[in-house]
Amino acid sequence: MKRILFIFGFLLFTAGQFCFGQYSISGYLDTPEKNKRVYLSLLKYDEENTIYLDQILTSTLTDSLGYFSFEGKLLSEKHGLYRIHSRVIEDESPMQMAHNEDIKNMHNFVFSNNDTIVFEKNKKYWFSTNTNTNPVDKEWQEFSNYVYRLNQELTSTTDFNLRKKSSAQILSELKSYAKNKEVHPLVTLILISGVQENVLKEDYKSDHEFYLKLQDGLNGYYNNSSYALQFKDLMIDLSKNQTQHDLEFYKRLTIISGGICLLLLITVIFLLLKLKRKMNEKPPQENINLTNQEERIADLIVQDKTNKEIATELFVSLSTVKTHIRNIYAKLEVNNRQEFIDKLKNHTRD
Repeated sequence: MKRILFIFGFLLFTAGQFCFGQYSISGYLDTPEKNKRVYLSLLKYDEENTIYLDQILTSTLTDSLGYFSFEGKLLSEKHGLYRIHSRVIEDESPMQMAHNEDIKNMHNFVFSNNDTIVFEKNKKYWFSTNTNTNPVDKEWQEFSNYVYRLNQELTSTTDFNLRKKSSAQILSELKSYAKNKEVHPLVTLILISGVQENVLKEDYKSDHEFYLKLQDGLNGYYNNSSYALQFKDLMIDLSKNQTQHDLEFYKRLTIISGGICLLLLITVIFLLLKLKRKMNEKPPQENINLTNQEERIADLIVQDKTNKEIATELFVSLSTVKTHIRNIYAKLEVNNRQEFIDKLKNHTRD
């Protein structure tokens, strides 16, 4: 039986190489109200428990029987963290997250453009009962269950010292599990986002190699974009404390060894820089003032990225990218990408 399933899976995989992927998300929402709106969102790795309007990619309505579906070809081919949710109270904002003993209105899952997920009837915990073809989602669910059991074990102990060290112990077990099981780097990234920041910073100093390998794995799979860039920002944050500590040490050492020499050196450098600026002074150029997000999108346009690729890399919707591009074109008074690139060469950006 296993051999038959393997052959069937291989044939599906081979067929997938010769056609475009198409995702399918469908299910049944068991609520008294019909025609309820169901939302599909794309999340950053650390947004499991947060809900924002700009996460939403699309939405649909259930039919008169409570059924809904999403399908198409526009999701990323790479594994991503997605959420499906629906409002508990239909007249209120879509930014409602309920996850308690009485009701659950959302479900997070790993998915890609090649996958199918079906949500079955569940009157109390919406979207909780499902069948997902994504293999990384299965890894994540198994890993999450392991971390949950570990949390229960360590936090329920009466040993005060063990409870005090529980977060560090959980992180240590989490890393060991990730190495032994060779899970997808996205799974490891999602799980470590739940560890306390101070624990992560201490572990980053003592086991820098683990984080470098995780960064390499993310870079390799996501081609130095998407979750790889998000984790790079996290690594910068984790290293800040150590860097600041080193800077303080050398600052005190410098003050003790020769404050007067430092002041003289600063004065000389200041005069030299002032002279250099004066010598290299050029006629002023017309400046444009782009926001940080517009700066990122402008750089990606210059790199010849498509709107879809920009949306995937920056974790925003396609419509948001188009809005930013219109704003950029308006500021530069251009009508297309070529005019934008040509004109950008003659401007400086604030």
